[in-house]
Amino acid sequence: MMTAQTQQLMNMTDQYTPYGDVKYDQVGSTQITGPDGKTYQVPRFSQTTTLNNQQQQTLGQQQQAATNIASTANSLSNTGLSNLSQAVDTSGAPALQSNLGSGFSQSPGANYSSSVGGGYSSGLGSGYTSNLGSGYQNSLGNGYSSSLGNNYSTALGNGYQTSFGGDVSKAYSDAKNAVMDQYTPTLDRNSEASRAQMIASGIRPGSAAYTANEQTIGDNYTRAADQATQTAQSVQNQLFNQQQAQASFSNNALTNQMNTQNAAALQGQGFTNSAALNSANFGNSSLLNQAQFGNQAALQGQGFTNSALLGQMQAQNSAALGAQGFTNSAALQQAQFGNDARNQYLSQYYQQRDQPLNELSALLSQSQVNNANTAASATPQTQVGGVDYSGIVQSNYAQKMQQSNQMMSGLMNMASSATGAGGMLLGSDIRIKKDIRLLMRFPNGLGLYAFRYKKKPEDQHIGFMAQEVAQHYPEAVHTHADGHLMVNYTLAAQRLQQDLGAASNG
Repeated sequence: MMTAQTQQLMNMTDQYTPYGDVKYDQVGSTQITGPDGKTYQVPRFSQTTTLNNQQQQTLGQQQQAATNIASTANSLSNTGLSNLSQAVDTSGAPALQSNLGSGFSQSPGANYSSSVGGGYSSGLGSGYTSNLGSGYQNSLGNGYSSSLGNNYSTALGNGYQTSFGGDVSKAYSDAKNAVMDQYTPTLDRNSEASRAQMIASGIRPGSAAYTANEQTIGDNYTRAADQATQTAQSVQNQLFNQQQAQASFSNNALTNQMNTQNAAALQGQGFTNSAALNSANFGNSSLLNQAQFGNQAALQGQGFTNSALLGQMQAQNSAALGAQGFTNSAALQQAQFGNDARNQYLSQYYQQRDQPLNELSALLSQSQVNNANTAASATPQTQVGGVDYSGIVQSNYAQKMQQSNQMMSGLMNMASSATGAGGMLLGSDIRIKKDIRLLMRFPNGLGLYAFRYKKKPEDQHIGFMAQEVAQHYPEAVHTHADGHLMVNYTLAAQRLQQDLGAASNG
């Protein structure tokens, strides 16, 4: 309430301007009841504006001008209302013409014709023919044939082979045996020599070395057999290729013979057909030329007659349309002239009738009257707002919440950094701390402090006191071997956050 009274007193500032003065005088007080239930006396003021001589004269002239305008407006309103009380009389206006007269016609006239006359024909005339005559041929004659002739053949003959070759298994067996007969004596000698060398070296049958040597001997025989098989297959493939080449040569010869014979048959029949086509085309072309010449002459004769009749009709119709159009244009202009005269008469009549009202409207709007500047400058207002109690409470609550959130964020960071040590922070006992200063107290009563350790006073820390944590969250407090208390900040911060969340929801 005191803030509101102070603001009111600061706003009651006397003003001294080039146009005059504004002063405030206290004329009493008003008793009101404030939000706190107490009764207060609020002063009341009056404002006095005093113009200088020039502004006072201007104001007087302005008021006199307003009086004159009101008097003139009253006179004009009497005249205007008198005119409005009289009925609108347009009897002196020229008559409105909505009829163009008997000379105007929507018809092109009796001389206009839509017929081209009896001489006009849509037929091509008796000289025109669509028949080419009995000499025109649709057939190519007996000499033309769509058959390829008796000499044309689609069979390759009995000598054409679709299979070839005989049994080459004996050649395969003979080739393989011949290779083995060549390799076997040498393999036998090498085997006996190898065994003799093993015996001479004191290696006896049944020993590992002797068995390995026997395996090598067997591998030699196997490689020789594989080589004999590859040689026999090569001989077999050569015989197959030779038989295939022989059959292909015979078939190619038969194919070439048939192609040559068919080409000759086709060429002979093609010459005969070409001659028949040329003969028929020559005869038909002559008949077509003769018919086209006769038809062209018939078309030209009839076209000349029709063109002359069309030209005559168009000239006659053009003259009829021109004459009627001139008559219609004259009738339209005469009617338009009469209606323009009527519109001009009505415009002047209504302008004279509305003139007093227009002058009255201009006077009442004062569009051409400049008012003198008689007002003093605006009273300066101090920028002191009223007391917003709810806003103060809300702002304080928001600051407390922000501070609490920041503290919780710091505690959670401390808890996260302590996780590496099993979630335990040493030195939380109040007995090993100094310079203890309370930063804030959470809604559940747990305090957050700034402090220094007695053994390391150069650094300042923020945290809980173990003795207080034990009262709220005993499960987060442990005793060190030296008897001092420790706090599990991870667990303590989680419990505190749960309590704060429950308090805000409740």
